[in-house]
Amino acid sequence: MHNLKKIYCFILVFFVVLCSIPGRSFSASHYKVPYIILTTDKLVKSAKIIASIRNKKYDVKIITTQAIGSNSQKDIRDYLKKYVFRQGYLLILGSEKLIPRPAMYPSPTVHSVSFEKPGEIKTDLYYALLNEDIDKDKDGFPGELYDDRMEINPDLFVGRIPFDSNEEIEKIIKKTIQFEESPPQNALLAASFISYPKEIYRGAQIFNGDGAREEELISRLIPCNVIKLYEKSGSFPSIYDDNLPLTKENFYANLPQAGFIDWVAHGSSSAAYREIWDDKNQDGIPENSEYTFKSFISKDDNFMANGIFFSGSCVNENGTDNLGKAILKKGGAAFIGATGISFSPSYFAHPDDGGTGSINYYFVKNLVSGETVGASLYTAFKDFFTNDFYSDIEDPLTGSLADIYDYNLYGDPAIVWRVDKQNKLWSNKSIKKFKNDITMDINDKKDVTFTLNVPEKMSFFILFPRGIYIKSSTEKDSIIDNAFNIIRLNNAKGRITFKGIARGDIKGKIIIKDAVCSGKVLGDIYQNIYIKGYNIRDINMDGKINESDLKIIEENFGKTYMDRGFNFFADLNNDYKVDGKDLFMFLFP
Repeated sequence: MHNLKKIYCFILVFFVVLCSIPGRSFSASHYKVPYIILTTDKLVKSAKIIASIRNKKYDVKIITTQAIGSNSQKDIRDYLKKYVFRQGYLLILGSEKLIPRPAMYPSPTVHSVSFEKPGEIKTDLYYALLNEDIDKDKDGFPGELYDDRMEINPDLFVGRIPFDSNEEIEKIIKKTIQFEESPPQNALLAASFISYPKEIYRGAQIFNGDGAREEELISRLIPCNVIKLYEKSGSFPSIYDDNLPLTKENFYANLPQAGFIDWVAHGSSSAAYREIWDDKNQDGIPENSEYTFKSFISKDDNFMANGIFFSGSCVNENGTDNLGKAILKKGGAAFIGATGISFSPSYFAHPDDGGTGSINYYFVKNLVSGETVGASLYTAFKDFFTNDFYSDIEDPLTGSLADIYDYNLYGDPAIVWRVDKQNKLWSNKSIKKFKNDITMDINDKKDVTFTLNVPEKMSFFILFPRGIYIKSSTEKDSIIDNAFNIIRLNNAKGRITFKGIARGDIKGKIIIKDAVCSGKVLGDIYQNIYIKGYNIRDINMDGKINESDLKIIEENFGKTYMDRGFNFFADLNNDYKVDGKDLFMFLFP
């Protein structure tokens, strides 16, 4: 009995001491998650308003740079390290000039700002990684991929309200309260093209970078009404069904009703842009003189915002006067955007393909599950770093680290978008389709040929199964995208013949989709096919599987499609590279 009393006294003393540690807050039933407001003396008035709202759920502490004795980024981080013991939130009140947004450096060799490769990047992540030595080699350039060998496991979920007056900040606070009390139940997804088939990047041909592929993945996560705006202009529009074409007018008309807004597009510090390709010389190859860029949102436009934004664009949060700040001023609840260039592979089509597309996917998955916007973003960083850091084979590895540093949050990191999961409306537009008189003839041979007879001028897509590779077309302006099994014809007429090869056993359909003639959308037509094509191990397609085919694999081993002379047929598992998986498939069919 005496020993039991001693044990009981020890537990009681330990609990009392633990509760007395700065930053700890326990109660008999639960403890509150830390929520730190970092600001300056002149903005304490606004900080106290936020504290009165958040202290119902969080253990709120206001810290000023005056109390720290410095607004140096290192001194601020050292102070936070001393007093933060559990994972929590950090809200920075003040612009990047008032409270610095530090620089981190994904590359060990590029230590200046670059808009061509990963260089110096401004990031609030600097304040989030408190238990990580972010400058292991002590060279003054924190975050270098190889030299500092960091783990991405954030201790704080950081947001920033980037204004320096109580009046402006209190407007944002008021908007935050309104958003949480009455969250809009629509999501607005917009997608431009980032690149087109056969476009050249880093000296190699890349793929059709239709942002709609990413937004289609996002749309499947969202449990409420989704409005899709995709690119429908130019010589190679999106094949995906939308609600409205992506235009500035359509975007702004749907913006005020949206609680979540997500886009994939090109960007600048002031706007996000559509990229439209007009194949003027009808050679099926994109050229610099054939592109047009049009903004669909710009900071100087007159518009109303009302939700949480995720921008899949470069540099939208760069500089002192940027698109992200403008969106907050015009009613946006929160804005997540890049301070520098961001990287995502043109072929992005699956959540684990890497780049900003993977971060975007994880963020939305977290957000719609009920996580705060800050936890959604910083957990997405951790998941991306753990699972998909090496997935993007189109960009340098430092680009994956740049994506994590790039994306920063304007707004209160504790905002939640409460979605009514019973409010899902399937909002794909309903279109009356008209009979179409195109006829199609297809052989079933390894060297495949199919012919169309088009009675009048029409523009349409042809979709064909994976395994068919189109080599040629008798129609001059055919745009052939073998990576995604698409052919685009613009104003085609007459008899058109396509020739190619079939690899492996192919069972599926060849489909003509959304043929447009005289303003009418014509009904899809398709033909079922079954082809026993060339064995995929017969890489040179000479009818034999032997050392000649193995030699092609050896010659391409370790290469990706970005390397000169890459043989796509040596990539047996269609992952855009030749490695041990392809060799295993060849040796052990």
